[in-house]
Amino acid sequence: MADRSEGTRYRGPVATHRGASWRPPIGWGWLVALMAADTVAAVGLFGDIARHVDRTELLTGADFLSGWHLVLYGGVTGVGLVLGLLALRHGPRAPLRLLPSATYGVGILCVGGLADALWHEAFGVEAAFEALVSPPHLLILLGLVLLMVAPVGALAAGPGRALDGVQSVVLALSVTSLLLVVSLFTGYLTPLIGGSELQAGTYLEPLLGTSAEDYDVSRGLAVALWFSALVSVTVAVVRARTDPALGTWTIAFGFLGLAPLVANGDAATPLTVALLVYGLASDLVGLRGRPHPLLTGLATAALWVTLFAAVARRGDLAWGRELWTGVVTTGFLVGAAAGQAVRWMGSEPREATPA
Repeated sequence: MADRSEGTRYRGPVATHRGASWRPPIGWGWLVALMAADTVAAVGLFGDIARHVDRTELLTGADFLSGWHLVLYGGVTGVGLVLGLLALRHGPRAPLRLLPSATYGVGILCVGGLADALWHEAFGVEAAFEALVSPPHLLILLGLVLLMVAPVGALAAGPGRALDGVQSVVLALSVTSLLLVVSLFTGYLTPLIGGSELQAGTYLEPLLGTSAEDYDVSRGLAVALWFSALVSVTVAVVRARTDPALGTWTIAFGFLGLAPLVANGDAATPLTVALLVYGLASDLVGLRGRPHPLLTGLATAALWVTLFAAVARRGDLAWGRELWTGVVTTGFLVGAAAGQAVRWMGSEPREATPA
């Protein structure tokens, strides 16, 4: 029987081999509630960033707690409620002990929200690129990242710990929210924002590979490099600490692929399909334990192969073979490097051999 006594962690059976079931430090109900609140906050952020970037004429300092801000901070309030109930159930130290990332995240968001309100009062409301790098907004980014990784941290108890279906869905949606938050704040360097007006009324960002202009090519190469690193490191690190059920990554990146469709409509379909393929590939390469770094590289390369194939199929591919094959190769190398780096950090150091 699991110990659920007051003020202590509740511990289930600990896995001793790959595929054995186990229980995280807190019950799945808490994790589902936390993930739901995180999702609301991520959706609120998505709407708020879009408003800051594309609808600058509607921004005023008087609507801090209205519209998408209200959704964003409603999600944060939901996380605070989960932490409060956890403290009532298991003692005042339980949130910091069981969900330290979420606890610190809520604290940082409270400070960031106050700083953002004072910033708006003093300097007005930021728009376009300025909204993505405003100091109060970057403080909010830190708090949101800590919220989004909290369910992952609770589930990532160690290599070989098999997750059941509910835990795997929580993990998938938490990874989706994490990648969405980071991508939104790096909207100047992510394909998820391709096709939107980053500088409202001035520059229309093309989908990767659809423009041969020098600026678009250089930025597209940087986007591919950054996004390859972001998804590869995220998947490699989470996989090194968990053993999710088959289909977890397909769910995570399938949902992430909805974001560009919502933001840009049918123009983003190639990217949506590419993200789904990346999720499928990440599931398949992990069928037999922790995947080899070459397989993680192949999964990332598959993302870009699918994207360029879909763009070419509809007749929009403007990049020559050196450019698009270069991106595919870059994705492979970045994915392999991420997989090898995580494997190296998780390996036991070798003892020195006497001369």
